[in-house]
Amino acid sequence: MTSFPTLAVHGNSGITGYVFMWIIVVAALTIFAFIIRSRVDLLLASQEDPRFSNLKRRFRDVINYGFIQKRQPRYLWAGIIHIMIFWGFVVLGLRSLDLVTEGLGLPIFRPFMQSPLGAFYNSLKDVFELIVLVACGWAILRRAIVKPERYEGSHKAEAFLVLGLISFLMVTDMLFEGSGMLLTGDMRGWLPAAWLGTLFLPQRSPEALSVILSAAYWLHILAFFLFLNLLPLFKHFHIITAIPNVFFRKLKKGEIKPARYGVDDIFDLESLGVEEIEDFTWKHILDLYSCTECGRCTDNCPANAIGRPLSPKLLTIKLRDHAYRKYPILPTLHTRKENEASASMVGGIIGLDELWSCTTCGACEEECPVFIEYINKIIDMRRHVLETSQNPNSFNQILMYVEKTGNPFGKPAVKRADWLKEQEVEGVKILKEGDHVDVLYYVDGYASFDPQSQQIAASIAKGLKLAGMDFGILGKLEKDTGHQVRRMGEEGLFQVLVEENTETLKSVDFKWIVTTDPHAYNALKNDYPEPYRVFHYTQFFLSLVETGHLRPKKAVDRKDLYTYHDPCYLGRHNGIYDEPRRLLQSIPDLRLVEMARNRDRSFCCGGGDVMLWHEIEQEEMRMAEKRIQMALDTGATVLVTACPFCLIHFEDTIKTGGLEDKIRVVDLMTLFMSSLENHDP
Repeated sequence: MTSFPTLAVHGNSGITGYVFMWIIVVAALTIFAFIIRSRVDLLLASQEDPRFSNLKRRFRDVINYGFIQKRQPRYLWAGIIHIMIFWGFVVLGLRSLDLVTEGLGLPIFRPFMQSPLGAFYNSLKDVFELIVLVACGWAILRRAIVKPERYEGSHKAEAFLVLGLISFLMVTDMLFEGSGMLLTGDMRGWLPAAWLGTLFLPQRSPEALSVILSAAYWLHILAFFLFLNLLPLFKHFHIITAIPNVFFRKLKKGEIKPARYGVDDIFDLESLGVEEIEDFTWKHILDLYSCTECGRCTDNCPANAIGRPLSPKLLTIKLRDHAYRKYPILPTLHTRKENEASASMVGGIIGLDELWSCTTCGACEEECPVFIEYINKIIDMRRHVLETSQNPNSFNQILMYVEKTGNPFGKPAVKRADWLKEQEVEGVKILKEGDHVDVLYYVDGYASFDPQSQQIAASIAKGLKLAGMDFGILGKLEKDTGHQVRRMGEEGLFQVLVEENTETLKSVDFKWIVTTDPHAYNALKNDYPEPYRVFHYTQFFLSLVETGHLRPKKAVDRKDLYTYHDPCYLGRHNGIYDEPRRLLQSIPDLRLVEMARNRDRSFCCGGGDVMLWHEIEQEEMRMAEKRIQMALDTGATVLVTACPFCLIHFEDTIKTGGLEDKIRVVDLMTLFMSSLENHDP
């Protein structure tokens, strides 16, 4: 390694160089502190958010997702590029500290660098300089020539500037190291980047090499501190904030944050939801700082795919730009007045149709490499919209029905168990206070009143009877779990439903809860405060098959080819992928083929949450239509799902699209029951 700094960098005495370096470092760090102040101010002005639980898991996640970059290869080549650059930063960080401290006259890393381990590090450093240089060139060409669609809307100029600066840092260090090697004649060690740099240097001119050595060093130092001060201004702020964002990520999928952390009774709050940027939690502000603008979220967003006015990436960028305008680097009276008169954030900067376009399917969050949370932000803004009566009119009647009758159909509670008679299911216990059963079957609203969903409920009840389970339903005591209500933004009504349902569940004795649909399962498992032992029917009936309580024997027609659609709140939000497939494969002769987008990359049917009662006019096609085409592409003749809302949307789309002769849709439970011995469907 070059024996700097005395060699042509600081002159004979070294005094001028040391002084210059101290001026650069103090000035650069002062400017950086001034810039970062506004970013910290916003974090301090935002709402609290408890993120220090389960520290062991958080540190493990930082290793897996922060340093190993586990999510990056989901987009293979772009992921490889990012990993190359990231690990270049990790390895070259020590080199940068060594260059700066040497220039300050504080050679604290010099003993290490001159040790055998230091020689190995220098070789590794050189290798990574070349790797980073190649990766930057690759990334520049991708953005300039390939132009992936997911990059649309990103700050392209910033990306080119930063990639250029990183490349410049690599080149200047190569020239610095190479010129030092030629001047000293010390060619020991394997330094491929420095050796490559020597090929572009005047090897027979010590005077020119001395100038290049000094110029390369100072240009490298200036570029390094320029790069540092640009980070908080651009999207590359994620270089600083991404690792903390991973550390503080949401650990429990499927749950929704409360209206305010630290507030026991939401009715004590002056207002609900998010109206201003400061109403977000500090973690959600950190999300804005950490966005890499890679566009993976938007690329996987089903709403965006069908032309709805929602791009998770652009939503984040707009919120971040708004935050930067409201908390500028150089605040002035004029700027603050301008901010006060600017358009409102919710309904202005973020359009209402953007908020209602989201199905809360979780595809964006599943794909984000730095664990940005979108659903909680959207629901927090929806809470404000409902509180200020800006919601779609179609919500009003639905919410009134749920409040008065406990279901979105407005049906009397006494009719909650009428589906048993309508579906000719006999011998099901309707529980009263104090009753005991092993299995509480939580039917929920749609399976109680919607004719298509009632067939699923009937299959579940018959299956439980056939397995000899001691089970019952709540009947008129049951109310909807409130899953959709909460995701619409009606937090107050949701809390009322939780309180009433919790009291009901306390009034009966049971071991397990089995649900019809994934939404009720998710609510009871993730939104309710009580730790119920709750199972979706696919989980519970798989256990009955594996323990021998049920034995599917009736084979399906081998002419049919089946494909399975992962419901969002069963799959992405709760990680239930294998159980439905294993239950399917327990059916004799069933041939299963996977769609290209399956498991955690499944494509939402469009039937979840607010989409049940509100349609977005601006869309090119229905989500269910796009998903059915994916099923047809596999050659499948039967589309299987495990969610009544998916079933409803798929059946309707097949009928309206005239596809009955090409594919049919069936719920997994109904299909499974048709295969059981001693059962005539």
